[in-house]
Amino acid sequence: MLDILRVEALNAGSLMKESDFVHIYTHYDADGISSAAVIASALHRIEKPFQVTFLKGLSEGVESDADLIILSDMGSGYPDIVSQIDANVVIIDHHFPAGKIEGKKKLAHVNPHLAGLDGTFELSASATAYVVANTLGENSDLAAVALVGILGDKQKIVGGNAEVVRQGIETGSIEVKRGLNLYSGSVREVLMISTEPYLDLYNKEDELEEFLKKTGVDGDREIDDLTEDELRRLADGILLRLLRQGAYEGVVEEFTGKKFILKNELITNAVMFTDVVNACGRASACSIGFAICMRDKNYLDRAVNIWREFQEEILKELNRRKDEISEGECIRYLIMDNAPTTSPLASIISRYLFSDRPFIALNLKNSISKVSARSNPKIPVDMGEIMRKASMKVGGRGGGHKVAAGATIPAERADEFVKEVDRLCCAVHGS
Repeated sequence: MLDILRVEALNAGSLMKESDFVHIYTHYDADGISSAAVIASALHRIEKPFQVTFLKGLSEGVESDADLIILSDMGSGYPDIVSQIDANVVIIDHHFPAGKIEGKKKLAHVNPHLAGLDGTFELSASATAYVVANTLGENSDLAAVALVGILGDKQKIVGGNAEVVRQGIETGSIEVKRGLNLYSGSVREVLMISTEPYLDLYNKEDELEEFLKKTGVDGDREIDDLTEDELRRLADGILLRLLRQGAYEGVVEEFTGKKFILKNELITNAVMFTDVVNACGRASACSIGFAICMRDKNYLDRAVNIWREFQEEILKELNRRKDEISEGECIRYLIMDNAPTTSPLASIISRYLFSDRPFIALNLKNSISKVSARSNPKIPVDMGEIMRKASMKVGGRGGGHKVAAGATIPAERADEFVKEVDRLCCAVHGS
């Protein structure tokens, strides 16, 4: 499955080995942070000095004196910017390549799309990084860190991802148990603060107690200690609630059946570890998320505190924004001013509240608007391509995956952008 990818991964590994100093630039989400940690761990083990910089996008620029630049979870969609880098370059990405890269020096481009794999759902950036890391030595234990990126990007455990997870299981870094993919903690607390799945129970104590009463599960029990019968009743209750909310049916299989345990990591619950890392990235504390991926115990408490605060911030923002969602002909959209976050809101709203149409959230800050676009496999639109076309029309830039994409556009052209996205979605999806 990964044989073709390993050929270019070997080229990337050779560039790393022959470099005196490596500068890693990576995306600030869970997939980006974990992919950087996989590569950094492998470099550390061969005593190769490195530096890590976290970016919201490659358009922020790359400036470094390093003889090797690694672009992790980014690069494939920005051939113009990468072609201007005056250093050896390794791209470790899973976004669809947007054009030919003419590197000024040596280039290794490790991307599943270039090896016959679909990076949208069957190989994340972190899993791609894992393939590269294993060209530098025995790094199979890093499969557990790679799983953080796989889960963070809502990918499936199929194809290349499945092979990475299988290697993690065989070498003992990952364990699979029957259960629910929910956070660890008391049942009551987990259900109240959960965003994956989103149950809309935050600050709704009476409704939560009624839910617990109907399922017959003690809210004070630790969720990891529930019996199979209790887990089944809890799962049935969650399923019914999600369907009533209008959730996308595919989310059900994501939280039922299998539970991943990361045997050697600071947070063994894979779902919780993923969300803690993601929260650190979204809260501009990428280095703390990176540190726990590097197994630095000194940052664990800070990371968990950031996650708890971030969860509450998202849930409060959702409660404020749900009534502000507007409808186009073929999309739903939300326009916000100076909101604390955009991407998590777009994901939750599109997956758990309004899953029948593409959804975009715009966050206007000064002269710029950041856009998060979401869809799901049952809607036949490519949001990455739509973001690219619509943003280009209004003087911005965008791209991404079919079901999760983004853009940056001039704030004053937000209304025009929404109309163009709506038009493009209608052209594909039908009104």
